[in-house]
Amino acid sequence: MDHLEEYLEDMFQSLENIPTALSQVWQDITRYGPPLPSFPDVHLPGGLGDFEIPAPPPPPPPPSWIAQSTEWVQKNPKRIVGFVAGGVLGTGLISYAVYLRKLRARRLKEKTTERRQVVVVLGGDTPLALPLILDLEKKGYIVIASVSTAGSGQNLERRCKGYVRALVLDPNEPSTVTAFVRSLSSALSRKFPITTSGDPFVAPSAHPYIHSVISLLTLAPPATHAPLEHISLRSAYLPYLTATHIVPLQLIQALLPMLRTSPNRGRSGPKKSIIVCVPATAARVGLPFSSMQSMSAVATLRAADVLRREINIAALTDKSETMKNIKVVVVDVGAFNFGPLDSFIPPTEVYKAMEGWSSSEKLTYGPSFASLSHEVAELPSKSQWTSSFSEAHSYGAPRKPTHISVFVNSIVGTVGGGHFGPSIFGIGLGIGRLRYWIRGERFSVGAGGKFVFFVGFFFLFWITNQI
Repeated sequence: MDHLEEYLEDMFQSLENIPTALSQVWQDITRYGPPLPSFPDVHLPGGLGDFEIPAPPPPPPPPSWIAQSTEWVQKNPKRIVGFVAGGVLGTGLISYAVYLRKLRARRLKEKTTERRQVVVVLGGDTPLALPLILDLEKKGYIVIASVSTAGSGQNLERRCKGYVRALVLDPNEPSTVTAFVRSLSSALSRKFPITTSGDPFVAPSAHPYIHSVISLLTLAPPATHAPLEHISLRSAYLPYLTATHIVPLQLIQALLPMLRTSPNRGRSGPKKSIIVCVPATAARVGLPFSSMQSMSAVATLRAADVLRREINIAALTDKSETMKNIKVVVVDVGAFNFGPLDSFIPPTEVYKAMEGWSSSEKLTYGPSFASLSHEVAELPSKSQWTSSFSEAHSYGAPRKPTHISVFVNSIVGTVGGGHFGPSIFGIGLGIGRLRYWIRGERFSVGAGGKFVFFVGFFFLFWITNQI
């Protein structure tokens, strides 16, 4: 029994050493034997311990983007230098542009909250006035406009943002000029915007002052188109002359002392201006059957020229230098996209307009009046060449009206002395000031303005040669 127990004990010890022996054999085969293929992860049911076959190692991971970027940087050093320089330059430009934008916005906000420059627009209810007033308010000015009725004034103030004040002035009644000037002086002592609550008046040291006067009343078309022989100078021409010539000049006379006494910014700011708008055709040439408008426009033009010369000669001896800061500008206004300012009546109303003419006037002037009042229709673009040789071809040349924004930009540029112009990243290019200098004291704007200037020049040259 003792021998049997020893034998069983040795046998159990041998069984316990089997995994160790098998593991040692597998290590020897792997180390000294031929290479063996990889086996899957097999788990024997006997629990072999270390003899279990391990799983194959995972494939190597792909290189990260950092490693790829580092490798590309090592291969392309010149490109990296260019990219870095461009990035630094672009970042600097963007930062500078953002800084300029913030600075400009801050200055605009300060200027908006402390507006003092006033632009007086005579004729705030005329077709050209509304877009001009809106742009002047947007550019940072206070606008005081004259309107013919109180309803027009309320409508104008409602469409603006509180920096526009409309005062009633009837251009057909010269007696209303005194009341308008009194209301204007009162408006200069109140606080803007007019929608603010609290005390409506501002301190005397911060009163707004008149910076520019723009006359649009001189552009009003006449109610009558007829030969000079037919026009009644007392009942037809005199009221029109009063509304387009006398009343605007009376207002300029009353506002000149205010322009002199208001703060003078000298060379640090634009000159104060008196801008007189006149119809281009009536002021330059004077077409037949437009005698009323032509006579009034030429009279206004001559008055503006005399006023300019008086201001210039007074500036030579003025020690206060207030007259040196006032500039008189004449603008010849042509046709715009809402309709020409000096057009004749529609063809359908031609014969109705001649009802009050005498038989002799109808016989003498009727055919030419009807032919000049006829509007030329635009020709199709495909018949520009071939139709010129056909008998039915019309040789009229219709004029395409100019967009109203051209007029607005021209007037606002004159008011600002060329300060408003194209810019890049908030930096002005100086084009506005150059345009302001080139325009001088008289320029044309709108369709037909420059053409009429050259026609009038050659017409005057031809008349001089004939004499």
